[in-house]
Amino acid sequence: MNSGFPAGRVDLNELRAGPVEWSGTLPAEPGAWGLEELGSVDEPLLEYRAEAGGRGSVRVAGRLTAMLKLACRRCLDEIEWPMEVDFDFRFDPAVQEWEEEGGVFTLDPNAASLDLVRPLREEWVLGMPDYPVCQEGCRGLCSVCGADLNESNCGCTRQPGDDRWAVLKQLVSDGQPEAARPDNDD
Repeated sequence: MNSGFPAGRVDLNELRAGPVEWSGTLPAEPGAWGLEELGSVDEPLLEYRAEAGGRGSVRVAGRLTAMLKLACRRCLDEIEWPMEVDFDFRFDPAVQEWEEEGGVFTLDPNAASLDLVRPLREEWVLGMPDYPVCQEGCRGLCSVCGADLNESNCGCTRQPGDDRWAVLKQLVSDGQPEAARPDNDD
């Protein structure tokens, strides 16, 4: 299935003879993807099928899978997160760069190959979790001393909030939530 053509590229000359299928690994270095804040435990696996469409367009559909190294958003411990992204791109010479959206990209009619790195990077970023946590009940870090609350209670005393807000807190805590609402009288 792997024709030896560089990973992340589709040979358009080979595509003229019929659909092209490719399966292999991509570089794992975050810098290769322009995602320096991201780490990958193993090399991402890319599988795709490319086929010529009408009016010089190309359709590329497949899957990108990887095991990511991310930081827990609560305690900052490193966690491994499996990622699997299915994609279906269309590259069309009639589409201008400013018209690209929803998996439709421009295609240079004189190009010898099709670079998939930019569209794959977009799918990768969209496929990442918004708020990765190491476990559902992660308690995070102490806001006073920074201790990991999953390992032990630090014993820090929490300072009460800013005294300037005490009057508003009292209105709500005294059982008068309607007092916090604006009047309807004009």
